[in-house]
Amino acid sequence: MPSKLTALQAAKVKEIDIAGNFFVIPKNKAILDAYVPAKNECSEYAINLALLKTLIPKKDYDAITGIISSNTDLKVVIAESVQEIAHTTIAYCTKENKTGLAASFHISSWDVIKLKQEDVLPLVVRISKALTPLLTDVKFMEYEITAPILASLMSNAVAYDDSIGSTGTSSNEASAANVNIDILTKTMLGQIHQLQLLNARNKNTQPEFYNALISNTKTQYPATRSTGIQGYVLNKFGKGIPNLRVNIVDTNLFAITDKDGFYSFLKLTIGTYSLQTSNEGGDSDLHEVVVLYRHITTQDFSL
Repeated sequence: MPSKLTALQAAKVKEIDIAGNFFVIPKNKAILDAYVPAKNECSEYAINLALLKTLIPKKDYDAITGIISSNTDLKVVIAESVQEIAHTTIAYCTKENKTGLAASFHISSWDVIKLKQEDVLPLVVRISKALTPLLTDVKFMEYEITAPILASLMSNAVAYDDSIGSTGTSSNEASAANVNIDILTKTMLGQIHQLQLLNARNKNTQPEFYNALISNTKTQYPATRSTGIQGYVLNKFGKGIPNLRVNIVDTNLFAITDKDGFYSFLKLTIGTYSLQTSNEGGDSDLHEVVVLYRHITTQDFSL
């Protein structure tokens, strides 16, 4: 009997399969293994992939509409929120070289699901304390983790903690597998995006691998990054050029590159945009970029 995956689940699993094959090719694996953060991410990805493969057949039950207890539902909501915040924070830390903070945010939704009930609230309290000082950081604000988001997470965690010991309705194996498949696929798509972030360092040293990774794993983990364009402005030696203005032609929108030559436009509507930049020497570069829904399109410039 074929697995009863929904169309959305099937699309996500297909994406994960494509990515999984890419990561285990000897040449690609050697490049990833040379960078410990990427190697660790791939190891976690492999574990999740093995677990996903054990869950899919469990959807082959007639009682696919089983009931999940409200207590369990709330834990799933908390788990997904924690994962979005964790992946987004890691992206920020990777960009700003905050390795200490990043180390404490390698948390997946599955990690939260597996926690003992009494450990959920302390985890959320720790996350809130770690992020609260960053809420006024202009660079962190771009990632859209706000005080209301943390407050909502805390409220859910308190409600969950209060519900410990209360009687909930039972769930059958098929419906539990369905929830866990959704959690795992979301986690793994986030890991794909994280690998893209981690391997931005290979852009100059391993350009063939970097370009293949981007083209072969199309997913841009949505989290809070919305819809838009991002990339680097590079000189002829492949080094990022800081403090250059990137304009969206025929609009008043622009971005200034950071110290690494990185720029981004978030919250754009879908459509086609013309982006242009130039240096003090008069060299310019113009690109037409197509922006898709909930997708961050990568476009680099070379001057």
